[in-house]
Amino acid sequence: MATVLDTSALVVLIRRSRPPELEPVADAARGELEAGRALLSAVTAAELLAGSSGESARGSLLELLEGLPVVDAGREVAQLAGRMGAAARQAGTTIPMPDLLIAATAVWLEVPLLTCDSDFRRGIELNGGMEPGLWSKLRLHAASP
Repeated sequence: MATVLDTSALVVLIRRSRPPELEPVADAARGELEAGRALLSAVTAAELLAGSSGESARGSLLELLEGLPVVDAGREVAQLAGRMGAAARQAGTTIPMPDLLIAATAVWLEVPLLTCDSDFRRGIELNGGMEPGLWSKLRLHAASP
């Protein structure tokens, strides 16, 4: 089964040093990449490139991205992200749009999301909103804290 890798999981993986508690995320990301199961949201690809510093880092990221399937945020993903954002807002919380689009990509594909970003867990834990059940469709990878 495929897994959507969130920006945070890839950043943890490519960092030279990382907190010990995030090693399971790095190991899982590496495993998904090596097994050919890793998918990226177009948002993650853009975030990684926007956050890169220097030509060398950008070149390494482009090389990594070349070998990975990137899922575009089309109409269906955009609609899911909008509904998930509205549900979060109705429940009294705001989740950043990039995270909504990444979460919606995983929900749309019906695959888990590997992340170490707490925004996704906050969405899953919603207790209200217009469509609280929509967030329950987001499954986090077992290595996600």
